[in-house]
Amino acid sequence: MADAAELGPAALRLYTRLLEDGPQPTTALAAALGLAEEHTERAAAELVRHRLLARDPDGTPARWRAVSPYTAAAELVGPEENRLRRRLETLERTRARLSSLIPLYEETYRRGADSGAVEVVESRDRVMLLIADTAARCTEEVLTVQPGGGRPPGYLERALPRDLEMLGRGVRLHTLYQHTARYSPGTQEYVQAVGAAGAEVRTLGELFGKMLVFDRATAFLPVWDNPDAAVVLREPSAVAFLCSVFANAWSLAEPFSASYTATTSAQLQDAIAGRLADGAKDELIARRLGMSLRTCRRHIAELMDELGAESRFQAGYLLALRSAAAAPPAADPHRATTAPRTPRTPRTP
Repeated sequence: MADAAELGPAALRLYTRLLEDGPQPTTALAAALGLAEEHTERAAAELVRHRLLARDPDGTPARWRAVSPYTAAAELVGPEENRLRRRLETLERTRARLSSLIPLYEETYRRGADSGAVEVVESRDRVMLLIADTAARCTEEVLTVQPGGGRPPGYLERALPRDLEMLGRGVRLHTLYQHTARYSPGTQEYVQAVGAAGAEVRTLGELFGKMLVFDRATAFLPVWDNPDAAVVLREPSAVAFLCSVFANAWSLAEPFSASYTATTSAQLQDAIAGRLADGAKDELIARRLGMSLRTCRRHIAELMDELGAESRFQAGYLLALRSAAAAPPAADPHRATTAPRTPRTPRTP
């Protein structure tokens, strides 16, 4: 039933008049309220829609009578309320049936975890089921590393409801992307949604590999030669090591934003320079930094222009020289370590 506050002034006055004076015809109501009969009929129709007004069957001529709000509520809300009540009873019975299996599942899961510290799951569907189940059981924290630039839209669409549900339960979510993911529209939308729910997302130029860790107890890692498979790791020391690697990378990462900052731009250029100095091919550099080959080559061209290099070999050589010049001088073993150092005179600005 609609709230009485939604009734118009004329309808509320008409209802009040009928409560006070009993059933009356439209003509008498119009005169009593000082309204035209057309407006009175309109107010009466409004009350009829709220089930607060009905024709008096005993009246001659036909008269309106006020209907109790209790009766109106029973007529409007009662059927839907009964349907909802039956639906809730069905849901409760379903929950009870499923809950009765929890002890069996927990015991079987515990035995499997105890006997399978390292498990290789080769079915993609099975991997997704295990991730969904572990996420549903997660109570404290999720650590995620997603290299390779922006995530595929389908992946993010599947992950978003799961991640929002965990965040809603108070689970902490920390995610690492590469800097290049900042320009992915789908990733931007995902980060905005989970960030509003309390997640923290940061980026680095290079990442050590894909990883998903729940409650510092179960880690999912990729299988290098099978993209549909995953290694499920439950051995405590190994999982703890992965968490420490994550913590180190997290401390170096920058908060996610939809563009590069001066720091992220410098990190990206340094990463490209380092790979170029090592003689890496463009395809490898692009893959490691999560960017397209075209974008990678544009960055390399800009770097070569900055160095004044005419070839990749020359650029690598100049980068090696620059790195050597930037390195701190090696300590002289024959030099006395206790010799006092002469303070430098500050330069005049």
